[in-house]
Amino acid sequence: MVLRLKFLLLAIMLLPVLGRADTYTDWDQALENRFRVTEIRMAWDNLDTIPDILDQFPNLEVLKVNNNRIRTLPQSLFRCRKLRKLIIFHNRLTELPEAIGKLTHLEDLEVSYNRLTKLPDSICYLTRLTTLEVTGNQLRRLPAVIGNLHNLDVLRSASNQLDTLPASITLLNKLTLLDLSENKLDLLPRNIGKLQNLQFLYMARNQLDDIPESLGDCKKLQELDLVYCGVMRLPQSLADIQRLELVYVDDRTIAFYPNPRFAYRQTIKVVDGGTYPYRSSQ
Repeated sequence: MVLRLKFLLLAIMLLPVLGRADTYTDWDQALENRFRVTEIRMAWDNLDTIPDILDQFPNLEVLKVNNNRIRTLPQSLFRCRKLRKLIIFHNRLTELPEAIGKLTHLEDLEVSYNRLTKLPDSICYLTRLTTLEVTGNQLRRLPAVIGNLHNLDVLRSASNQLDTLPASITLLNKLTLLDLSENKLDLLPRNIGKLQNLQFLYMARNQLDDIPESLGDCKKLQELDLVYCGVMRLPQSLADIQRLELVYVDDRTIAFYPNPRFAYRQTIKVVDGGTYPYRSSQ
């Protein structure tokens, strides 16, 4: 009984140490504790480069180096096989190497506001990815194999140069948020209704010819932004989405006739051209 009590007291004394977050904001300190490092956080740190030492941290799970001046990624990064989150938005990257496909445990990849012109096809190997954020780059295409990311929940690719979408995008059946606003898209896939879990769709400021009727099959859709998306008339199928709460349009748009059963829920907001931002989610 006494021995058990001693062990209990020892465990209580060690609890603050064992529970301490292994997050480091200094390279030298991290190297001194390389086996304990699970997160490196160096945002807003005036970094021009990332030292090529990341494989010195065998338990690294999170790397946050956003808001710096980083132009390239070190080769050692692609040997971090436990990495789950790579947060590197607001930097100066001009490419993501094909080697990114080696990070097969990656769940969150945020590379918005860099200088990327394309994404590598090897991204299809990141099958655990739930969040992909590439807003504010210079992308003209999304990878044709993007449909392989079958666990993707959030895809943000606004403010790029996209003029077409890969057919496989409709295979992302776990997708809940899709932001393609401020691009050059003129078509949506006719079978976009296959995105059965979609809740938020943002298509503002594109060049769309129409909105497919099949969008009405997205029965979980809650918020739809079509402000200055190019479309003059919305499909009547949208009126039958019971969960649809907010539809943003501009003053040129002919909206659908509300279904009387859901009229109390559905709100169509006409947005003035100079009003921005206007969504609470922004």
